[in-house]
Amino acid sequence: MGKEVEVKILSNKYSFITDRNLDEALSIAMFVDEETRRIKQEEPYSSDNTIAILTALNIADKLFAIASEIEKLENYVVVNSP
Repeated sequence: MGKEVEVKILSNKYSFITDRNLDEALSIAMFVDEETRRIKQEEPYSSDNTIAILTALNIADKLFAIASEIEKLENYVVVNSP
C-alpha cells in the first residue's frame, strides 16, 4: 500500500500517494519544482496553470527523447547480435 507524501512545488503544498521510497518521491518532486521554477523565470507573467502545462510538456519531451534513444539502442543491439 502506498504512502502519503507532502511536497512543495512553486511554494504550493501538494500531497500524493506513492509506492516509491520517500527519497525517490522527494527527488521526483524536487525535479518538478526545479523545472517549474526555471520556466517561471522564463515566463514570469504566466499563470501557475500555464507554468504547470509548460512544465508537463517539457518533461514529456524529455521522456519521449529518452524513449526514442532506448528504442534506437534496442534496435542496435538486435541488429548487431550474433
